[in-house]
Amino acid sequence: MKHKGSMFDPLRILKALYKEVYDIASYVNMLQTEYSCNIAMFQDGDPKTFGTFLSHLLVCIQKDGKPLHSHPSFVQFSSQREIVARVIQRICEKKKRNVLSFGYGLIDENSLSHVKYASNICNFSPNQTTATVSTSILWETLLTRLGDDVMMHLLENCSLFVMVPPSCCYQVSGQPIYNLSKDDKCFPLRIKQRYPMTLNNIFHEVRRKALNFRNKFFKRNCWKTKLLNKYKDLKKGRVIHKNQQTHPNKTNSLEMTTQRRQTKRQRMDTCPVSNKRMKILHNENTMNSLFVKQDLKTEALNEEYLPHLKTDSFDGCSNFPIAVMQESYQQEPGKKLNDCNVIKKCSGGNGDKDVPSQVQSLKPVSTPESKVSLSKILIDFSTLLYCSKVYKGGFPDTFLLNKLERTSSGIQKLIQAIFISSNLFKSCYDHQYPDERSLKKLPKRYWQIRDVFRELIENHKKCPYMALLNKHCPRFTSVFSHQKKDLTVKAFSEFGTKQSYSNTMANTIPFTSKQDFNNELMESGNFTSVSQRTITETCESLYEPLKETKIIKDEFCLLTLLKQHSSVWQVYMFVRVCLQKVVPGTLWGSSRNKRCFLRNVKNLIYSVKYDKISLSELMRKIRVEDCSWIRLKSTRFVSVSEHVLREQNLSKFIYWLMNTYVAQLLKSFFYITETLFQKNKLFFFRKELWKRIQNIGLRKHFENVQLRLMSSQEMQDLEQQNSDYFISSLRFVPKSSGLRPIAKLCCMLGAQPSNECRNKKIQHFNSRVRNLFSVLNYERSKKSEIVGASVFGLDDIYKRWKKFVLEFQESKDKVKFYFVKADVKSAYDTIPHSKLKEVVSKLIQRSTEEHYCIRRYATVWMDSAGKMRKLFKQHVSTMNDFFPGINEFASHLQDCSIMRNTILVEQSLSLNENSEDLLSFLEQLICSHILRINNNYYMQCCGIPQGSILSSLLCSLCYGDMENCIFRGVEENGILMRFTDDFLLVTPHLEHAKLFLRMLTKGIPQYGCSLSPHKTAVNFPVDDVPEFSEVKTYPAHCLFPWCGLLFDTQTLEVYCDYSSYARTSIHSSLTFCHSNSAGNNMREKLIRILKLKCHHLFLDLKVNSQRTVYINVYKIFLLQAYRFHVCVLQLPFHQGIRSNPAFFLNVISEMAPCLYTLLKICNKAF
Repeated sequence: MKHKGSMFDPLRILKALYKEVYDIASYVNMLQTEYSCNIAMFQDGDPKTFGTFLSHLLVCIQKDGKPLHSHPSFVQFSSQREIVARVIQRICEKKKRNVLSFGYGLIDENSLSHVKYASNICNFSPNQTTATVSTSILWETLLTRLGDDVMMHLLENCSLFVMVPPSCCYQVSGQPIYNLSKDDKCFPLRIKQRYPMTLNNIFHEVRRKALNFRNKFFKRNCWKTKLLNKYKDLKKGRVIHKNQQTHPNKTNSLEMTTQRRQTKRQRMDTCPVSNKRMKILHNENTMNSLFVKQDLKTEALNEEYLPHLKTDSFDGCSNFPIAVMQESYQQEPGKKLNDCNVIKKCSGGNGDKDVPSQVQSLKPVSTPESKVSLSKILIDFSTLLYCSKVYKGGFPDTFLLNKLERTSSGIQKLIQAIFISSNLFKSCYDHQYPDERSLKKLPKRYWQIRDVFRELIENHKKCPYMALLNKHCPRFTSVFSHQKKDLTVKAFSEFGTKQSYSNTMANTIPFTSKQDFNNELMESGNFTSVSQRTITETCESLYEPLKETKIIKDEFCLLTLLKQHSSVWQVYMFVRVCLQKVVPGTLWGSSRNKRCFLRNVKNLIYSVKYDKISLSELMRKIRVEDCSWIRLKSTRFVSVSEHVLREQNLSKFIYWLMNTYVAQLLKSFFYITETLFQKNKLFFFRKELWKRIQNIGLRKHFENVQLRLMSSQEMQDLEQQNSDYFISSLRFVPKSSGLRPIAKLCCMLGAQPSNECRNKKIQHFNSRVRNLFSVLNYERSKKSEIVGASVFGLDDIYKRWKKFVLEFQESKDKVKFYFVKADVKSAYDTIPHSKLKEVVSKLIQRSTEEHYCIRRYATVWMDSAGKMRKLFKQHVSTMNDFFPGINEFASHLQDCSIMRNTILVEQSLSLNENSEDLLSFLEQLICSHILRINNNYYMQCCGIPQGSILSSLLCSLCYGDMENCIFRGVEENGILMRFTDDFLLVTPHLEHAKLFLRMLTKGIPQYGCSLSPHKTAVNFPVDDVPEFSEVKTYPAHCLFPWCGLLFDTQTLEVYCDYSSYARTSIHSSLTFCHSNSAGNNMREKLIRILKLKCHHLFLDLKVNSQRTVYINVYKIFLLQAYRFHVCVLQLPFHQGIRSNPAFFLNVISEMAPCLYTLLKICNKAF
């Protein structure tokens, strides 16, 4: 991967991550100054290589790094190998992560097969970096100059890097640098701002208006400064009054009287609280400060705001000075530091907002209560997916509320699970219970709420869940008459669109509020998606009769059942009524809190596959003071620590209610899944409905795939063998024409000693699969002809299509091209195992035993926006082109222009992967694939499982061999491309096009290849051929679709096909991160998507005309505008454009320069 956009050299990256960065000479000079010693690093007679080594060695010290002890010895007593062994032993005993110890571990009963490195250390994986440090003469010479203590300190407590000219480096020791890159705030955001050259620019005018608005805003809020000055004068007035009593001659009595009256009036107007109470509160706020200082010229906000409060402001959360401030004090996305007051809030008010890059160096005061931010605690909706098990009574027996009885012990367990055992906050208050399991009596704070939670358990026991489910998500039987059974398969593409069209419009119509649209939909009453009226209307209006086509009964029933999913509104109403019946009103505190939580439940149900919601959003607008049950005692004055503890307890309850109760409620009664035609949008099926759908899918899967039922004796024989057999489970994903089976590795054959052992074996199995995948790709790159016409992405399509177009343009002949698009029916399920093994044996030959070296490494770099990026890779080589050292490997990558300005971290090196073992493992994967279906085990006798990283590559290898053997010469003067199982033939010869289509229509049984007629299309008439009757025919000059692209059949220009977005919500194609920097994340996401969509295939003027490029750019920007609109709607805390127009206009203005830069890169010759 080329990091062309990176402008940061590794040294700048290291300085951004570490507290101190030295070269080894500077570090030694510092030691000499500190310990008054004389160390001669470079001496006479030393080779030049040692001097080069010293100039390239860097020492980095972390912020919490352990310093060198006070009396180090600079004398060498041990060899370099002994030093390294000692350091590795310490690291392994302390269970720390260090690059030096990768591949090493302490000796135990499982270490007999590994290499013994020292007395109690074994080496289970080669580590060339550590081997170099142990045996290199350069490191040995360095040890003689520094001594044992300094060398051990460098290897164990510091991070060492070696520069590799011209612009890379690799890590030798220390914590892996990719683990330090999690905090993105430590990197400056470098964005080039181009200001307009003329005053008529619209962005200049908007910036000017925004600046004027801010000035007016600060003028309106200048009362804060005045009150602060009054408070300062109040303090000074007391001092002056005392001085005047001591020196009465300095002022006259009239001035003293006037000043006393003014002081008294100020006290009465601002704060009637006693002076003693004011001092106590001032000290508490000083100890528990949660504010970030905004301006160095002003004092802290607590001193500014605290003296002017009324007595009732300490009664609860809403008026508490630290807990709740107005929303105008909070930072909007992208707003600068001087635009607003940035505070670290402790209430459930509005949570944490976006912190811009300009204030990333400012950090809130560290307090025990603010260790964990609410915005960092996320609820991931993807954990609720694919739960198909049906439980008796709805909930599983292991569910907490099902296990607990209405006794005092059950209530205590529930309270303990919610409040005491929760690890959401690592507060000093939580440490007062050292052993949570040994609690015999609840603390007083929780003992007084046991009656409320007893009511919660009783309500759960009495709640009629199934009756509520049948009421709000009713069962529906098929209302289709026998006369309407002949329905088109294409009509299933309408599945989910009638009820989701409202969501689509709400997400795709610009500048339309989704909430307003949903409210209008609710008022009209059209929120039931699967009523009998809707199904009948759908049959009459959407479905068309299918001419001369018979549909199997199972397929018809499948399409009918898939349309009977529950809408998100029905699911929300079911969850809402369950919460109303189960949760006592006392726990809500007020109807306001209840409405806020239900709104968040609705947002969670309406979310897409990878969406997450933060705890700060859950706590937004929830008033802590309304919940009297969390109070230890009813007092008028509440300290800061007491209020923080109350808010934490309420946060724990809200988190438990959403992440445990609501999540388990959805998992227990619904099967939640995405589809292949609605992108990431989620669909809810009742468990019994999905069971019927799954049974039909299994019957169809048995028809398409050859599965052999395995006997119990055969399973026992496999368990007794030494080799590990892995079992896959099968799940189905709805698609436009039915279901797609996905196999996923779930367990191992036979009983395992523990879950840890099972997970390690599965991890080892996945590692072997990745190694096999890397080796196959390595051999494929060396023998590119073996994959035939395969393309593996837009880059391959662009290279081949550009070459074809340029050859056509050079000929300058007007040629008519014939297009053929063909799709293989059930490609993965019909590939014969014998043919697949034969094809793979051509790629990896068993006769010539070859040893492969697989190096796993991580790359860390910084992109042009100043954000840290990391990527984990594998590099495969044979002994002929193997680079033993990481230094040589990094130099090779730079020579090949693969990377630059990058830091490498070597993770592991495998040297014993031979071709025979890889082929045996591949045969086990193909021929011994075991599926578990309804407690029965089946062996797959034909085809390859979908869902593996090997599936697409193996399919391409098989069909590539078919093209080389059968379709040789068919692309004469044309081009043949295939993306997995989708063929595209463009040829100027009509006979070749018809021959290609005829051969695919007849089928090629030796490769398991047969054509899917309803997915086949041509641009020439085929009515004279009977076997082509079902093939779709386009006009001779048209935009021909293939794999998301549109090809002009006359000019060969390329457009992007946006038909997949039809009747689909834009929101379902985007995932949004609800973090405390949502604004910057939105900007980076939009820029990243724009770069992905601006491919050279659409912007290259050698392939496309200027008009076509204009059209592609227009459509890219149009879709980007829709994405921008949806992203703004998804911002947390309803931050709209009005909150900070300058930021959003900057985001928009960055899109055009980004696309212009990509356009210039693509067309350098113009």
